[in-house]
Amino acid sequence: MAKKTRRGIRKATQRTRRQVRTRAQLNKLIGKRILAVRLRRAVTLRELSDSVGLTTSQLSQVELGKNAASIWALVRIAHSLGVRVSAFLIDV
Repeated sequence: MAKKTRRGIRKATQRTRRQVRTRAQLNKLIGKRILAVRLRRAVTLRELSDSVGLTTSQLSQVELGKNAASIWALVRIAHSLGVRVSAFLIDV
């Protein structure tokens, strides 16, 4: 019985590790999509950050995938760039 408990703990730990990697990949993918749309629209980082209400540093970190954007931030970014939020989340 003790072995089953240990295995369960190991499996739960492994699942957690996979989710962390997946989140990092997801952050990078969403960041790349935000950057691509921003460049296509010829909007500077400063212009977008001013209209969204984030600092340029925060927005830059989101575009680089180093920080996750909140739902609030994604909605504001999408609205400012004239796209739907789903543009950042399709096929994720």
